Amino acid sequence: MTLLSTLTLPSRRRRLIAAAVALVFTCGVIATVWFYRVRYSNRPNVLLITLDTTRADRLGCYGHQAALSPVLDRLAKRGVLFERAYAPAPLTLPSHASILTGLYPPEHGLHNNGQAALPAGLPTLATELKQAGYETGAFVAAFVLAKKFGLSRGFQTYDDDLSRADDGLHGHHRYRAGNLVVDAALAWLKPRSNQPFFCWVHLFDPHYPHLTHEDRFGSQFTDRPYDAEIAYVDAEVGRLISTLEKSRALERTIIVVVGDHGESLGEHGERAHSMTVYDSALRVPLLIAVPGEGRPGHRVPEPVSLVDLCPTLLNQLGLKPLPNISGRSLRTALSGEAMPSQACYAETDEPYQTGHWSPLRALITSQWKYIRSPQAELYDLLDDPHELHNRAMEQPEQMRDLERQLAAWEQRMDQRLADNVALTDPERRTLSSLGYAARRQTLTDDQSLLRDVKDMLPYYDMLNDANAMMDAGRYDLAGPVLRDVLAADDLYFMAHGDLGRCLLRLNQIPEAVVHLRRAMELDPGADRVQAMLGAALFMNGDYTEAIEALEIAIRLNPDLHQSHYNLGLSLEKLGRVDDAIERYQTCLVLLPHFTPARQRLQVLLKE
Repeated sequence: MTLLSTLTLPSRRRRLIAAAVALVFTCGVIATVWFYRVRYSNRPNVLLITLDTTRADRLGCYGHQAALSPVLDRLAKRGVLFERAYAPAPLTLPSHASILTGLYPPEHGLHNNGQAALPAGLPTLATELKQAGYETGAFVAAFVLAKKFGLSRGFQTYDDDLSRADDGLHGHHRYRAGNLVVDAALAWLKPRSNQPFFCWVHLFDPHYPHLTHEDRFGSQFTDRPYDAEIAYVDAEVGRLISTLEKSRALERTIIVVVGDHGESLGEHGERAHSMTVYDSALRVPLLIAVPGEGRPGHRVPEPVSLVDLCPTLLNQLGLKPLPNISGRSLRTALSGEAMPSQACYAETDEPYQTGHWSPLRALITSQWKYIRSPQAELYDLLDDPHELHNRAMEQPEQMRDLERQLAAWEQRMDQRLADNVALTDPERRTLSSLGYAARRQTLTDDQSLLRDVKDMLPYYDMLNDANAMMDAGRYDLAGPVLRDVLAADDLYFMAHGDLGRCLLRLNQIPEAVVHLRRAMELDPGADRVQAMLGAALFMNGDYTEAIEALEIAIRLNPDLHQSHYNLGLSLEKLGRVDDAIERYQTCLVLLPHFTPARQRLQVLLKE
């Protein structure tokens, strides 16, 4: 029977045929939905918990006797503990990008915080699990992982809401406490469907500055604030696991707890992290518990990298591996089997971003760590786990061999450029307050001629101390400190800029102009320094030069309202009233409640 003859049948019969066709179609849809629900529901959930700035050796399960980490210690007994897990960079955004992509920083393009976004189209753990039918949700604690940096790809829910962050807690630091992050994650986890879920929870609390959490622990950690932060996040992880246990979801949930990087705590002359690649800044906890599988309490002694996490989870879930990644699956280790050793790569560009000092590259094997720098370093990690004895001079052949291996790694990596990202001025200040450079700079200098960060760390700390003095209004104390820094390194552009700011406050305008000019010679992209230079020239009565400097500042960053205001003042001094009015109007578009610009505008419009 043809379609045409069907159309000529009596209407009742046509309706019956149509109903039958619809029933068959509906049954097919129901069967398909049922098939996929059964298929997906048989896959385990995945809970990924990343602990920011958490070093392995400060947890009880890693041997720290003074730790209060019972939840993580129990998880280690339930699952597998990796004794030597290494971050690929001592920075939050690059390290998390490696966790989610299986790629090292040169491969995904993110080398620093706050300067770029994950390249569009690059697959991640979240995109693959979403495609496999998982509900995906992420709950991040800090601005450094905000949506604009690209890690939200593949997450149906990406909660980076900092509206409830306590601004008074750490000054300008923008992060929300762990209890708020966990509250948001639990609200998402509780109304569950039949689909498996992938939930990523990021806890930022161990990041500097460290709190003692007296409201929870009394005086227990008065002199050990970092341990207090570890105890705090341990309790928040406990809330997550307890909720899964009560809902009976725990028995079908893979739990991963991993640090994104460590914290030096003064070791090797580094107070916090980002500037070195010693184990204190790179070695992190990695615990993986797979329900019903493996050897509970198994410990893996071989070095592994955080790039291995993504391929491990995809393999464990029976999903296809991502193409062309450096990470490898650790599934055999989860089963308690022996695992071949493989070298791990690590890097930091933060010394270059901060002072145009030499960046660091490292290769870590089962025995050795080699650090490429102007003063190369070689450590026998088996005999010298704290990296106190540099054996580069004693073992030159070993060092040369590891340099060849490192160069081969770099040659093999398919390097990418990250996507551009725009930052507002408050966002730049946020990154600065967290201790991170907010400029994007390309490594263009001959690295063999750059200063070694090992030599410069004391002056980096002095500059930070001087900034703390200025924040407290003690410009008289900060000035001499900054002069001492510049006596050690006259090329330290940040120190010139900070001394210029200090001298402005001390009303030593001509000298401030000298240092601000020098800062711009060394770092031509420093928009805020250029804006200060324009203000200083205005205060010095050099109105024509002030106009030139402020126009450059506006080209560098047109969103700085103060530059437009100061340019308006300078234009007024030279009688260019119409141009001044235009600048005041632009200033008020950027900041409508900026009273000085409104007052000047009213005066000029009345004349």
